[in-house]
This record gives sequence, C-alpha cells and structure tokens, in this order.
Amino acid sequence: MKLLYISLLFVCICVLVCTFLYEKSKTDPDTENDDILDANEVSDREAENSEETELTQEEIVEEIISELVCKRLREVDFTIKEYPIDTEVYTEEMDREYKEVFLQVLLNQIPVQYEDGEGTYFEDIDTDKEKLNTDNITMIKEFFVYCYLDFDGDGLPELIVDPCGNYVRFGGPRIFKYDRDSKKVYVDGYRFMRYRPLCAGKFYYENKGLAGSIRYGYQEIDSQGNVVEEVLFQLAYPSSYHPSERYIIGSVGEFTHVGVEIDKESGDEILHDFFEAKDNAVTGITFDELFSDIEHP
Repeated sequence: MKLLYISLLFVCICVLVCTFLYEKSKTDPDTENDDILDANEVSDREAENSEETELTQEEIVEEIISELVCKRLREVDFTIKEYPIDTEVYTEEMDREYKEVFLQVLLNQIPVQYEDGEGTYFEDIDTDKEKLNTDNITMIKEFFVYCYLDFDGDGLPELIVDPCGNYVRFGGPRIFKYDRDSKKVYVDGYRFMRYRPLCAGKFYYENKGLAGSIRYGYQEIDSQGNVVEEVLFQLAYPSSYHPSERYIIGSVGEFTHVGVEIDKESGDEILHDFFEAKDNAVTGITFDELFSDIEHP
C-alpha cells in the first residue's frame, strides 16, 4: 500500500513536470516571430506564464497529497476492539495466580522483566517516592488506575498501569504481561505521558492545554508492544490567519509531518469513529477493586 501511494505521487509529479516544460516551450520566442514581438514583450509573457503555471502545479500537488492522506485516514480502524478472556483456559485458579503475581510486582516483591532480559522493580520505574514524601502503598493506591483486560488478543489478561497525575514521574501507561511458563512478568515500554488506554490494542491522547487548538493522538499496538499504526492531528480554532475551524493532519501511517488541512465538516465525518471510540474508552479501576478477592495491604 505504501509503495502504491509513493508510485502514484511520483507519476503525478512527473506528469506535472512534463506539463510545465511543454507550457514553457510554447512561451519561448520563435525565430519566425522575432519581427513581430520585441524582446521585452516576450520576456514579460514568459515570466507571467511561468508564474501562473507554477502556482497551478503547487495547488494540484497539494490536492493530490490531501486526497491520498484522506484516503489513508479512512482506512484506519478507530473503532473499539475487545478480546474476550478465554474462560476455558483462564480458570478461577489462574485468575488468583495472575493477580497474586501482579500484586507482588506492585509491592516490589518480585522484579519485572524487559524484553532485553533486564530486570527492575516497580518502585524504580521512574517513580519518585522521595519527592512524593509517601510510602509505596499510598502511591500505588492513590496515584494509579488499572485496566485488567486481554490487550493483545491471546485470551489471557494483561495489566495496564496508568498514572492519573503529573506528580508521578512514571511516563505514560505501561503494559504488564505474565508468562506462566517462566513465572515472570514482562513490561512494555511506557507510552507518551498524555496517552491513555482506549481499548484492547489501542491508546489515544487528547491535549486541550494549548492555545488555539486541541491535539489528538492514536496508536495501535501489536502483541510485542510495537506501534503499528499512528495518527496525529489537531483541531484548530478560527484565528486572524484563518476564519474557520479546521483539522490539520500531522501524520497518518506512512504520511508523516504532512500538515494537510481539512475543513471541519469533512474532518468530522472522516474522524467520526475516533471521537466515538474516545468517548467510550475503557475506564480504569482502583487498586482495591482490582485485588478485591486477594488479600492485600
């Protein structure tokens, strides 16, 4: 798909260049007309035609890129995704085992592992207990919310630890996955601080703390924790430079840093599923709710 878009863009640019050269050749003075048009008049017409053709080409290229970006944006599946827990595999006994292990992680009783084999304890993952002047129990109960769901589609639950305040130097949400064979818990690298869990396999963010616009982000994550789809855009308010609301698409898929502008009405239609999903994003639960059936501090 990416190669197709690049090929189409390349062909369009070649056609535009050929058109430009052809139009320019028609404006060059012909030897048979030297006695009709003086040199100054020919020069003036060449400059006028060249400027007009260049402006038209720029507009055409922008329109082509805009159409490709909008087409690519329509291909993104923003809708809420849910993976059911495989209850034939994930028994009540396993549920207790999983939660007991995750509790041990949060209480710093066992380390978590990164994919490169490095291990660390929860309290060392960019948290700042000294600055918070509090103990670990207070921190994990008051400064985090938790999502317990099948995030990667394997039929088993993962634990998403989501900081709910800027006072914790935790970054964004982290995904904890328990491997029952090795008896180890693995952690995915954290998301950007403003990202929040959207649903299984997806994160989003909404930043309203900007003058003149609201910024949005969307990511799809594979089972290895890699970003496989990303969309960045903003809703810009009217200003002295532009009289109306509009969406500015920064990145979608292979189109990065494009800055394509879409009118509000068209953008609302294209991005409808994103906003609907955002309004129905998964909600976190408290520490006590998560471990209600497990003995804990």
